[in-house]
Amino acid sequence: MASHRYAEAAAVYRDALDRRPDSARLHLELARALAAGEDLPGAVEAYEGGLALAPEEAEARAELAVLLTRLDRFDDARAELERAVEADPGYAWGHDLLGRLHHREGRYGPAAAAWRQAVAADDGYGAGWYGLGRTHMKRAALDSAEAAFHRAVAADSTDARFRDALGFVHYKRGKYARAVEPLEAAVRLDPLYARARFHLGNTYLRLGRGEEGRAELESFRRLEEQERQIQSLETTLLQAPERAGIYHDLAVLHGRRGELDKARRRYIQAVTRDSNFAPSYHNLGNMQLRAGDLREAMGLYRRALRADSTYVLAYRSLGNAYVRQRQPAAALRTYRAGLRHDPEDAELKKRARIVEGMLGQGGGR
Repeated sequence: MASHRYAEAAAVYRDALDRRPDSARLHLELARALAAGEDLPGAVEAYEGGLALAPEEAEARAELAVLLTRLDRFDDARAELERAVEADPGYAWGHDLLGRLHHREGRYGPAAAAWRQAVAADDGYGAGWYGLGRTHMKRAALDSAEAAFHRAVAADSTDARFRDALGFVHYKRGKYARAVEPLEAAVRLDPLYARARFHLGNTYLRLGRGEEGRAELESFRRLEEQERQIQSLETTLLQAPERAGIYHDLAVLHGRRGELDKARRRYIQAVTRDSNFAPSYHNLGNMQLRAGDLREAMGLYRRALRADSTYVLAYRSLGNAYVRQRQPAAALRTYRAGLRHDPEDAELKKRARIVEGMLGQGGGR
């Protein structure tokens, strides 16, 4: 699981369940592996099997509810969350999820009640105070919203959502100078948080800081478009979880946003779905190269070429790696191999000429 090899983890758990079908823990671990690997229907079935054996497992019910919402089964998700908090009335995350579900569906009274239960269970549960603040905002009760968001920030000063919400309350009250500090903090904490950039940009404009405001709003538009693309791909993934290209495209987007752990996980899922998907091996190699692991990067470039001997980018990257190892002769062989597949590749031709010059000066091995 730690190395994102979810299909293999699921196979191990299934094998163990063949020997111990009455183990709730194994059912639930299988469910988590399947969920991580995007097999949501299979994960739901495994969760249900585990919960039939251990109905008191509130955390597992909450995890199941999250999957059910992704499958648009909102009534079933609500029922699972209600069972979770019934099994453990002090389970703050369960109350929080129930509040989010009610809020999403426009039931603000039940949402507020659920979030009050969350903070009653844990007075320092920032997400509960944040949720309560959102319900106050819906009723335009700005004093109460501000107080709730202050509690959220006090509970967790590192959560960008809480800072953004506090800044936005100040903005709504016309206190633009007071709004700047929490909004700037939100952007520092999470540079990818589009909504905070939108609120900060509008605040700067209100304060006459036009250039800064326009820059923040442009960042907001760029991030919002990326988020729209990610959401669209994730929706497609639910319909076609076997398609390696979708995982790869998601990884590329996460990589552009600097979300390297998410990118790596998606690339690994791509090659798990299709062991001959050369672009993901190649991009994993680039990630290893940037992390300073040249040997591992070269292994991944070679794996890309075993998957697709015509993948010219991998010849270029492998050749570059040989140059970094001060092996120009090996680099030249690699560049020339790539040129046999694409004789017009300008970058390969340029790099081959550079290495030919190095070898002409006695730089070869």
